[in-house]
Amino acid sequence: MKDNRNPSNTLIWFARICGLIISAIWLYYLGRYIDEVGFNSLEFQTSTGIILFLLITTLSIGVGIAWKHPLSGGKFIMVVSVLLSIYNYFSSGDNRLIAIAFQGLPYFLIGLLFIQSQAAREKEN
Repeated sequence: MKDNRNPSNTLIWFARICGLIISAIWLYYLGRYIDEVGFNSLEFQTSTGIILFLLITTLSIGVGIAWKHPLSGGKFIMVVSVLLSIYNYFSSGDNRLIAIAFQGLPYFLIGLLFIQSQAAREKEN
């Protein structure tokens, strides 16, 4: 029987729960926006909304990948979160750092947690 108090098990579950919470919040926000505005207005939207939608959806898929493969999923999340932060830096007017802190940084930290949990698991073995 495995001891559930090891650091790698705690880290992986903390990363999974945080990833699910952050992804659920952003997918709910995007889904509610699409529900209010409708898909018909997406063709009239600027490309910024579509790019943001694709980046957030890709990050949520990355959390699912990291659930089974923490190292590769964590790296994927970190790379896409950096892309999201760069996108937010150039698309947000005066609120650049706030946009990066609320969108890119949480996913970056989650990716880092997944990578760290895998490193702790390999250190234990």
